[in-house]
Amino acid sequence: MHPIYWHRFPFLFLVIPLILGITASQYLSSLPSAFILGTIIISFSLLFIVQKARSSLPFILFTFTGLFSTGVYLSGTQTPAIISGETYQLTGRCEQILSPGKIVVSSPHLCTYLQVPDSTKITVGDSLSALIRLYPLQTSHNRHDFNYNNYLQHQGIQAKGFPAGEIHKTAHSQDLYSVCLSIRNNLVTKLQRVISDSTTYKLLAALCLGCRQEITSDTKELFQTTGTIHILAISGLHIGAVFAFLLYLLRLFHFKSKKFRLILIPLIWFVACITGLSPSACRAATILSFITIGETFRQETIPLNAIAAAAFFSLLINPELLYSVSFQMSYAAYTGIILIYPLMQMKKMHKHFRPLYTLFCISFSAQVMTLPIMAYYFHSINLNSIFINLIAVPATSLLLYGGIVLLALPGFISFYLSYIIIGLTRLFIFSLQLFSKIVINLPDLYPTITHVILLYLIIILTIIYLITKTRRVLKYICYSMSTLLVFHCSFMYYIQNQREVVICNLYKRSTILLNYKGYYMHLKTMNSHDCLSTYITANHLQTLPSHEAFVGQQIKFIRNRLSSPQCSISIIDHTYSTFSNEDIVIITENIYPPDSLEFHPQQIIMDNSNTSHCTKAWQKFCLKNQIPFFKTSEMGTIILKI
Repeated sequence: MHPIYWHRFPFLFLVIPLILGITASQYLSSLPSAFILGTIIISFSLLFIVQKARSSLPFILFTFTGLFSTGVYLSGTQTPAIISGETYQLTGRCEQILSPGKIVVSSPHLCTYLQVPDSTKITVGDSLSALIRLYPLQTSHNRHDFNYNNYLQHQGIQAKGFPAGEIHKTAHSQDLYSVCLSIRNNLVTKLQRVISDSTTYKLLAALCLGCRQEITSDTKELFQTTGTIHILAISGLHIGAVFAFLLYLLRLFHFKSKKFRLILIPLIWFVACITGLSPSACRAATILSFITIGETFRQETIPLNAIAAAAFFSLLINPELLYSVSFQMSYAAYTGIILIYPLMQMKKMHKHFRPLYTLFCISFSAQVMTLPIMAYYFHSINLNSIFINLIAVPATSLLLYGGIVLLALPGFISFYLSYIIIGLTRLFIFSLQLFSKIVINLPDLYPTITHVILLYLIIILTIIYLITKTRRVLKYICYSMSTLLVFHCSFMYYIQNQREVVICNLYKRSTILLNYKGYYMHLKTMNSHDCLSTYITANHLQTLPSHEAFVGQQIKFIRNRLSSPQCSISIIDHTYSTFSNEDIVIITENIYPPDSLEFHPQQIIMDNSNTSHCTKAWQKFCLKNQIPFFKTSEMGTIILKI
């Protein structure tokens, strides 16, 4: 067995323990940071000692331990204690503008998502001071629903804020991001000036400069329906197209030496900068930089190792990227192109069909590796997007090159050339509208993380088998598929036999649902809402006929009281406002606490139908009587096993 540093894919084996450490950090948060830091220092110290011994096992062991501990340590962020709704003096710098009226402000100990009036003119780099009402992010534990607060948390944001007074600008400072944003704004202004058609201008602003805010909802819906929404985001497709264009220019001017390719690295990073330094653009620029350096200084370049190196250094800088859907989709697509595309190449093919077949292979390879992620996050798979991308990708590249030409040439020349781009854009939109009428989707997919891991294991083993043709790998594929089948059957049996109460986090409304062995009924609902529709679909639940009481096997629900062998639950509202001896009490519809309770419940839960005054009254009551207190406004959807 060779040491890890002799392996052809060293960064692939370095990034795996780092990813495992970042993932495990949420379960190891109780460990003191000094202990984790000591483990890192000891592991790498021992690694330095044993590396001269050429011993594989200790080298791999200390490397894995050190990088695993590094992932745990880097992900161990602490959020300052925030009292929900209290007013604080916030002093910080505007780091990012997410959309009009929504900015990210960083201060020494807190990163805040701040909603400001549209009339307030704030730019990136402004130092701000104001009285802010702060609220902890309301994360959701219901994995079936997208929760924007979960997304913000994975961006390193720790709280939401609302101004309680006037926002004061105290200073302005420039950094790389703000300078790039200023350049981009100037280029957007030029595009708007030279292109008379608003649809073409908005599309080119998104394709060339990453400005998607002005894209209309109809256009977004068209791209979503056809499975080409990725085109509107600056990603590897756009950076790769620019890289290919620059590489063509080098060959055109007879710069054929590989060392001349090093000049492409600052150029593609300049492109990434003027597009707003989006994470996807930075990932693509990083990967292309590693590939270019490898091709320049080595005769054999291994793209998979370059992708692993880019992921490794990206996660070292920002571990939260691991939870980004865009990060996962990007690296899955890159890996698919590298592993699957070579297996699909055909030697004998007519030269006129080869470009179309190559484009199909690249599109297919990228999408195969992203299918499990799409099913997990978006709960559907768009199959016709593979064929639509045969037209969309070349058309996008052509529009991208056209936009670059318009930005590079003087304004009076760009104004006349823009009519060609307008015609191409209208033809492209018309083509997408035709394809949007043909939709081939696999809807209502709700795989678990275990499903996704097993699917990726089967895909990777299949690729290995197609490369090696080894019968042992074929056995592993059969074992993995059998494991997936057994797990899926067990999982379906489990969800069909669940008994739980689901308390939805719905603003100023109350929705409480009973899931009883594959059937559901609303224990309480105000103005019927579909907030639990994904939960019902994911668990394959069938509705029970509406009735006032429910009696099942060892479970009974009468007059807002539910009893089961595990616990008893009472729902307090205006209809049944009397308290009884129950284990769990759910407060709805602004029922204030009594002076005293004759019993001591195990916990009290408040949904989001209660006002802040009522919530504070119950919070003081529970604190005084030492009763555990939970709010859906902080925890998101709460699920109680019964």
